[in-house]
Amino acid sequence: MKIKLHGFGILLLACLFFVGCSSEEEPDWFEDEITVEMSTPWPIISNDIDIELYSHRVIESPIEFLPFIEEAGPFSRLTGLPIDDEGLYRRPLAMVINNSTAAWPQSGIASADVVYEVLAEGDVTRLVAVFQSYIPEKIGPIRSARDYFVDFAFNHGSIFIHHGGSPSGYARIRSLHITSIDGMAFEGSTFWRDRSFPEWTGNTGRRSLEHSSFTGREQLLTHFYNRGTRWYWRANPDEFGFDFNYSHVQTVLDSDAGGQAYIATVQFSAAYFRRFIFDHETGLYFLENRHGPYLDACTQEQVAVGNILVQFTNKRVVDAIGRRDVDTVGSGRGYLISGGRYQPVYWAKDSHEDPMRWYLPDGSSLRLQPGRIWICVFQSNGNVVFE
Repeated sequence: MKIKLHGFGILLLACLFFVGCSSEEEPDWFEDEITVEMSTPWPIISNDIDIELYSHRVIESPIEFLPFIEEAGPFSRLTGLPIDDEGLYRRPLAMVINNSTAAWPQSGIASADVVYEVLAEGDVTRLVAVFQSYIPEKIGPIRSARDYFVDFAFNHGSIFIHHGGSPSGYARIRSLHITSIDGMAFEGSTFWRDRSFPEWTGNTGRRSLEHSSFTGREQLLTHFYNRGTRWYWRANPDEFGFDFNYSHVQTVLDSDAGGQAYIATVQFSAAYFRRFIFDHETGLYFLENRHGPYLDACTQEQVAVGNILVQFTNKRVVDAIGRRDVDTVGSGRGYLISGGRYQPVYWAKDSHEDPMRWYLPDGSSLRLQPGRIWICVFQSNGNVVFE
């Protein structure tokens, strides 16, 4: 089976804003809240794995994985990968993406620079995908806001894009004055409905309405221009990104505190997990869910990232609907998973509006290998399984 990746080389050719592919939503509540009790936050280690099972993936790009040269920039503050001069200061777009089974496959997810995955109601995760380098023509299904999603957008100085929201989600949008675009107000212009599934899935049914809201490059640009929205970073862009290591040495391999991570599994709930499988040829992690390879609806590409960050934090169910309160301000521990290894790390966020910082155990700033980033905002009593 050959899995093709979305070419990062496209970033080198794009001059202004994007490209991509050309939907529905579930209710904002679940009748049965599922509570998953996890024993310990430290990893379960298993070395009984046949690496040959995961060596078949091929990346067809002549420029994607060439060594990085410091002088050849500019490089994205979000991925450390090459980006055009215009895109370097472009304000990212943080979009709430539906991740219920009925919403799969999602459009545009393979093009996100950074993705946050976190539990919403019930046992279902929701995604906040941050786009800067490349904005697809179709993104979604777009879902409703939660208060902690707004904090993820502030990590990168982003414009926040959602369709609807919980009372606490709307309250945080108002109180923090984040620039936001709500599909409830702009359906039919900036957002549209598409209830069909991609032809390649063979699914001839119709998405339910709550899984059908989409937006995209052309509609967003038109919205920004018509409303005079600021879509460039006003502050120092370095405040909203990550630190990257451009040497040829994978720093995480030098640590005795971590271990092997050819496969990493983050079990958010009984029904929803995220599995990352390391590919030795490309140095990337390919994503899977319980249905197998995690594919983009537009490109049919398996989503792949260079770095995974796990942020351990406290979560509480706060109402009868099953909505959660998630601690995003403060500090805590986590993992960096990169290059076939994992490394304990720490995170800190001073306020809802401040960007998050990541540190090594000695207090020095965490430096990532260039690549897209997937962040699992995980319950503090949860297990990450490394193999």
